[in-house]
Amino acid sequence: MTTIKIGRKAYTCRTILVMLALVLLIFFELRGGRSSFDEILGLLAMGYVGTLCILHRLTKDDLISVLCMAAAILIGLLSNLVSGLSHSVFSICIDIIAETKFLWFYFALRYFINKRVKTEIVNLIRPFVGFFIIGAFVCGCVSQVVSIGMTDGEGSSRYGLKSFRFFFPLSFQFLAVMLVILAVLVSSEQIKRKRWLYLLACVSLCLTTKSSPILFSAIFIFLLFYFRRRERLKTSTVMVLAALVICLGTFQIKTYLLNENAPRYLFFSYGAKTANTYFPLGSGFSTFGSDQAARVYSPLYYQYGFHRLFGMNTKDGSFLSDTFWPMGIAQFGWIGFVLYTAVYVRIFLSFRKTALGRDEKAFVYAAYLQYMVHAVGSAILSSAAGMIGVVGIALVMYSRQNQKAVQPGSI
Repeated sequence: MTTIKIGRKAYTCRTILVMLALVLLIFFELRGGRSSFDEILGLLAMGYVGTLCILHRLTKDDLISVLCMAAAILIGLLSNLVSGLSHSVFSICIDIIAETKFLWFYFALRYFINKRVKTEIVNLIRPFVGFFIIGAFVCGCVSQVVSIGMTDGEGSSRYGLKSFRFFFPLSFQFLAVMLVILAVLVSSEQIKRKRWLYLLACVSLCLTTKSSPILFSAIFIFLLFYFRRRERLKTSTVMVLAALVICLGTFQIKTYLLNENAPRYLFFSYGAKTANTYFPLGSGFSTFGSDQAARVYSPLYYQYGFHRLFGMNTKDGSFLSDTFWPMGIAQFGWIGFVLYTAVYVRIFLSFRKTALGRDEKAFVYAAYLQYMVHAVGSAILSSAAGMIGVVGIALVMYSRQNQKAVQPGSI
C-alpha cells in the first residue's frame, strides 16, 4: 500500500485523500458554502463506485442499491426528453450529480476506507475532539449571556435561548462538523470519559435551537441508553423514535408543512402535482425543487405562479432551494421517487447488518435519521454540509465484511 511520510509518521494515500477532501469541504463551508468542490467529489465518487460495479467488487446489497440509483437517474433523463422543460445539458448534468452525490459519496467511502485508513483518520482527528467539544460547550454557554459573535444575533432566539452556531456561518454546518468529531469519539478506544463529552456535545448542539441538531441529540442520547440493554432496534422502538421526531418537529410541521402559504408546503403540493401531470416519468432534472431549477428558473415556476411570491421569484430565489424530497417527487416521478428513496431506506436497513459497538450504533442511527428529517425542510442531502456528515457516518460504518468485496489497494 502506497504511503506518504508526513513528519515522523507515514500515512496511506487513501487517508490523505479523505482528510484532504474533508478539510476542503469544511474550508469552503467556512467561506460561505459556495463552491463546486462537492460536485467534483460527487463526480469522482460516482466514477469510483461505477468502476467497482464493473469489476464486480460491490456486495450484493450495495449493487442492488446502486442499480436502483442508476435506474432513478435514467428515469430522470427520460423525463427530460419527454417533458422538454429543461434545454440546458450542462444544468441537467450538474443536477444529476448534485441530487445523488450524497449517496455516491457514502458508497465510495464505504469501500475506500479500510481498517488502516480508519485508524489513521481517527488518530489524526482525535487530538482535536476534546478541544472542539469543550470549546463549543463553553462558547455556547457564554454566548447566552455575552455577545461573542457566535449567535445569529438579535431576534433569532427560540425557547428563550440565543441561536448558537459556534464559529460557523450557519448552525447546520456546525452540526456537520460535530458529526465527524463524534464519529471519531465513538470510534476511539483511547478517549476516556466519553459520556461527559457526549453530554457536552449534545448540549452545545441544542443551544443552536434548530430542529436538526436537537433531533440528533435527542435520538443519540436515547439510543445510547437503549443499546446498553438491547442489541437491535425493534419496531416498537422505531415508533417511539417517530413520535419523538413529531414531538420535536411540531413547530416546523405547523409553520412549514401545514401552512398553505409556506414555500415548503407549496413545494410538496406542487411537487405531487408535477409528478401527476408528467406521470409516470416526472418532469426531469433541473426542473423543480433543485438548485439548478432555481438558477435557470424553471418554466414550471412561472406556470405555478412562483414568480409572484416573495423569495421565490427571479430576483430573490432564497426559498427556491429550501427543501429536498419534493425535488425527487417531481423530477423522478412516483416510480423514480420510489427507486430513489429505496436507496436511502436500504442504507438505513444496512446498519443492522454491520457489526458495530453500542455507541457506534447510536451514532449512525441518530446521524442518518436527522438527515432524513432535515431534508424535509432543507436541501441538506444535496449540499456540501451533508457530505461532511457522510464522512462521519461512513467512518463509523467501516466493517471487515465490506473489505472482502474490495481489497485495499486493488483500485
